[in-house]
Amino acid sequence: MKAMDILRGLYVRSPRFVQNAARPLVSLVPTQLKFGRSYADWRQRISRAAVDPAFAADQHLVSLRKVIAKAQAGSPFYRDQMESAFGKAFDPSRLMPEDVRRLPVQTKSSFKAAGDAVLAVPRRQLDRAETSGSNGEPSFAFYLDKDRSPREMAFVYDGWSRIGFDENTPRASFRGFAFDNESQVYDWDPALKELRCAVFPLGEQEAARYVDEIDRRQIQYFYGYPSAIELFCRRLVQIGRKPQRPILGILPISEPLYDHQRRLMRSVLGPVQLAPFYGLSEKVAFAIELEGDEGIYEFNPLYGLTELLDEDDNPVTEAGREGRIVATGFLSTGMPFIRYDTRDFARLVELPTADNGYRLRIAGLAPRRKPGFLISFEGQRIAALDIAPEDPEFFKGISEYQFYQNQPGIVIMRYILSEGGSVADVERMANHFAEKVRHTLSFEPQQVTKIAGGRSGKRAFIDQQLDLEFY
Repeated sequence: MKAMDILRGLYVRSPRFVQNAARPLVSLVPTQLKFGRSYADWRQRISRAAVDPAFAADQHLVSLRKVIAKAQAGSPFYRDQMESAFGKAFDPSRLMPEDVRRLPVQTKSSFKAAGDAVLAVPRRQLDRAETSGSNGEPSFAFYLDKDRSPREMAFVYDGWSRIGFDENTPRASFRGFAFDNESQVYDWDPALKELRCAVFPLGEQEAARYVDEIDRRQIQYFYGYPSAIELFCRRLVQIGRKPQRPILGILPISEPLYDHQRRLMRSVLGPVQLAPFYGLSEKVAFAIELEGDEGIYEFNPLYGLTELLDEDDNPVTEAGREGRIVATGFLSTGMPFIRYDTRDFARLVELPTADNGYRLRIAGLAPRRKPGFLISFEGQRIAALDIAPEDPEFFKGISEYQFYQNQPGIVIMRYILSEGGSVADVERMANHFAEKVRHTLSFEPQQVTKIAGGRSGKRAFIDQQLDLEFY
């Protein structure tokens, strides 16, 4: 475990006052040293695996056997399961990917019940992490390797490199930033070359200040929550401005990226490239969207083993069929995640095989924790990804909006009027949505003073309170 690998992660995750104190020193560290040797080695491995399926398949198998062996040796929880599935003479060095199916699927509940018995190393050697919980679900505490940061960033930057972004490129970040000084709405971090823009509030005045700072620092990439970047783009339309230099790319994180958001960003910013990826806080799976195939994601076999299972835990093998994503992570193994049910869903495009380097391809990603569905009067799911038109003029008079649903067929359309907006604008918008879904839903406008976000600052496009398991 290398000190620099740990220190970079500590900086990124440290409190703001610690970052502020360390920034002058960290900003002087050369980029190559700041990211470290481990990061460079992983970038090389990832690049080679991308063009060499045999190498990818070999590395995938080596990593799988390592995490299984580590779990068997250090975790009483997994050791018992392996003995039950394979017998006491089980040898992880002979394991093949398909053999993993003999082990049970794990859930947050099974990990909570197991406690420290699931850990493969002492807890003091790990970092505690926690999911924020959503849709009424409780938070989930788990543990990650302290030196994971360079490995994780190697995969992320590899995905971003496809649109020209690298370690030396500045970016404007739109996430759940909050500053101690209420009058402060942005902050420049020279260590990370990041302009941090608050999204609460993000009105026309804040947007104008952000554009000024983006121009001053010649930033050409946006990073952050799609909902926040979408809102910033709407503000640009309202104030009649755009950055002086062309925006080359958008690096969306943490939320589903909807088609209407892609269209809006490009209508405001021009033919901008997007580099979305799929990842989880538990570090069990990583997939990037394929170039030229929007909505098609390919899982990286060096990051983990990813399966698509039906409701009976059987593998989905027919292209086009939906299943839930179950993953075994290689990135952080102090608390092994073996066959972990992410509760996210997708449709199969291509199965992983040794010939394709064990690269699973999927489409129709539907994170369970952030459902992109509304439920009709008849109890049918309606994908709400494409009910807003592309033309930004459609939103004239509306500053922000969000769908809220707690009963089938009825959708509360929360909205905030912009300056000059009227009830007529709201009614026009609600009528359009109802016609778009052929009146299988009723949209009831509700004026609010703000659109609430979660603890991390994310705004959900749909605040869905119904349990989708029943629809």
